[in-house]
Parts: sequence; C-alpha cells; structure tokens
Amino acid sequence: MINEKLSEQFSSVFEENIGIVIKISRAYTTTFHDREDLVNDILLELWKSFKNFKGNSKISTWIYRVALNTSLNYKRKKKNDSLFYLLNDFKHVDNLSWIIEQDHSEESEILYKCIDELNEINKAIILLYLDGNSHDEISEITGISKTNVGTRIGRIKEQIKSLSISKF
Repeated sequence: MINEKLSEQFSSVFEENIGIVIKISRAYTTTFHDREDLVNDILLELWKSFKNFKGNSKISTWIYRVALNTSLNYKRKKKNDSLFYLLNDFKHVDNLSWIIEQDHSEESEILYKCIDELNEINKAIILLYLDGNSHDEISEITGISKTNVGTRIGRIKEQIKSLSISKF
C-alpha cells in the first residue's frame, strides 16, 4: 500500500514536471535515441531518490538538480557514440512523441544549437533561466552564488547572440 501511494505521488510529480526533463534532455543530446535514453536515466534517478526528497526546496528545484547531474554524467559516458545512434534514429519508430517538444520553429532550433555550443555549466544556467527560474533558484540548483548567476546570464546572452549571428 505504501509503495503504491509513493508510486502514485511520483507519477503525479513527474507528469507535472515533465517539461523540465524534456528541456534538459533536449539540450544535452542531439539524437532522438540519446534523448530517449537520457529521459529514462533521469526518470530512474528521480525515482530512486524520490523517497528521500524532504521538501527542503521546491520539487522543481530538486528535479532540475537531479536532471542536470544525470545529464552531465550521461554526456560524459556517451562521448563519441552519436554516429551509431544517429543511424539508428532513421529506423526508429517515434512512439514516445512527448520526448520531442512541440516547438520546432526555426528560432527555437537556432537557440538550441547555440545552447549546445556552451560549456556544461553555462548550458545549465541558461536552460534554468529560459524556464523562468529566479536567480535564487538557479543559484540553489547549480551551487553558484546569486551574483555570479546574474553575471553569467548576461555573458551567456551575449555569447548566444554572437553565436547566432556568426553561425546561423
């Protein structure tokens, strides 16, 4: 009975916050297959640590923290595997459409390509910023001071602007 209730709570929390997981997985992967794997890895890590969540922060803050850490670990493990998965993507039937975000505008694609050019911490900061998190929340999630977050966001915006003009 307790496990069933915990499972229901987790499902509800995950469904309410799936957007966070999708945005982070999209920013840290380049292929559908990798995105699917990363979402599954994040889901597993969230489930394993859900019973230990004490509520000392917002649930979204905790999800960001777990998702970002999982993504960074995933990216370290997956270097140089993208060609194999890219070839498999052409054969893959899209049965998990929720992994692919609905916004496929040219501007969105350019933004994600520019974000992909950033280093890992700047990528995390700008994703959190774009998702509407405050400087305090970004600071709490990343472990960087609030002042440093503000400074970095300004520099990241300039870097993205420069990348978008020079590459796209």
